[in-house]
Amino acid sequence: MRLNSNQKDDPSEVAKQGFEALMAGKDAISAGSVMTKIQGNVSKVLPDTIAAEQHRQLTEPGSAESPLRKLEGICGIS
Repeated sequence: MRLNSNQKDDPSEVAKQGFEALMAGKDAISAGSVMTKIQGNVSKVLPDTIAAEQHRQLTEPGSAESPLRKLEGICGIS
């Protein structure tokens, strides 16, 4: 999974979850899809060095390209 290469959480659903949490008196929530919630909770327990490396891999130039597309580019196949 690469940053900006997958379907995003529905903004209206995230806003709805946030509003409902606010009305319920909650201080903080993890809004969005199950994957977003898992990523948020995992990042709380990972050492900063591991989290930074994962972030680097997700955001480096060309990281959204599929491995097949990268291979095609390297081999000159179109």
